[in-house]
Amino acid sequence: MNLHPELAEKMIGSRYQYLDAPRNVYWEMTIACDLACQHCRAEAIARRDPNELTTEEGRAVMRDVKAMGSMMILTGGDPMKRDDLLDLIAYARHIRLPLGITPSTTPTLTRNLVQQFRKLGIAAMGLSLDGPSAKVHDTFRGVSGTFEHSMKALDWAREFHLQVQVNTTVTRETLPHLPALYRLLQKEAHPPVRRWTLFLLVPVGRGATLGLPSAADVEDLFAWVYDVSRDAPFHVSTVEAPHYRRYWVRRKLEEGMSFEEIQRLGKRMGFGVRDGNGVIFVSHRGDVFPAGFLPSPLLGNVRERPLSDTYRNSPRLMELRDMDRLTGKCGRCEFRWLCGGSRARAYAVTGDYLSEEPLCAYEPGRSAAPEGTMRGPAATV
Repeated sequence: MNLHPELAEKMIGSRYQYLDAPRNVYWEMTIACDLACQHCRAEAIARRDPNELTTEEGRAVMRDVKAMGSMMILTGGDPMKRDDLLDLIAYARHIRLPLGITPSTTPTLTRNLVQQFRKLGIAAMGLSLDGPSAKVHDTFRGVSGTFEHSMKALDWAREFHLQVQVNTTVTRETLPHLPALYRLLQKEAHPPVRRWTLFLLVPVGRGATLGLPSAADVEDLFAWVYDVSRDAPFHVSTVEAPHYRRYWVRRKLEEGMSFEEIQRLGKRMGFGVRDGNGVIFVSHRGDVFPAGFLPSPLLGNVRERPLSDTYRNSPRLMELRDMDRLTGKCGRCEFRWLCGGSRARAYAVTGDYLSEEPLCAYEPGRSAAPEGTMRGPAATV
């Protein structure tokens, strides 16, 4: 069936904008890291940059984020390369700023440090697993032993009751391994895993050399994610794949869910959250970008202007949040305001962050019966 014109109008009319504050602020504390990951956005290096934000500058950003009511995620590079990391985490706890962290799984991540994270109030720790074995994961991360270390870190998190989000980068190479990785997490990592996040590759930094799945592959992936989510012991979500929301809505409509119920569940599904709308990124030097994988436009610098002011008042961000400015089929799509496509991938592939999502198979106005149902990624056992 086709979407009823009145329903399509509701889709367009619900704009899902985060104008006052982002849900999440990502602070790239440093670009120093001992790994050599194939997909690294930051093209991390072993040494720290002397122009990184200082401890006090970091605290000022934390106070601003707290005032906005947002959550901060400490990322890198490897946050553990900063000598003041625990002091900054303790400061966040002092001002009651919700905090997550994504450490690199190198020898810098120890059992004692995971215990410290828990004691200092870290809400969740993000760990990367890009395959179900050392052969797959260590090849992707560029350093042998990282798979084993990640599994140890999961054990430590379980021991200290620290919630974990596992992050997996989806490329043409890692896609076939997702079912086996799911079985591994289901069997050996719950708890502490509360969320498994599938990050659909944006070809920037070192990731520009990796293989993108096709739009048809992504549609099959969405079908698999939808079906496996029904019984998964943890939440399964996507990052830089906002068109999964379009797939989810169409499946729910097919199953008879009302639009009102879909709207009620919209916040949990992250409707409208995308680069620069609900998320914002601060680089190690204080530069502000819509997202870590969208290096344009440069919106300002926290040394010169508070992050909150930039987020609320930047003309470039206002342009980026206006889904009626999108071009190509994204601009015609009835789902554009709850989805909007990956602006980062559009920019990486075309050089225009307002162009259409390169990995979306949907044609606006097409039958509401989803493609790829029950197929999923071709599994590697």
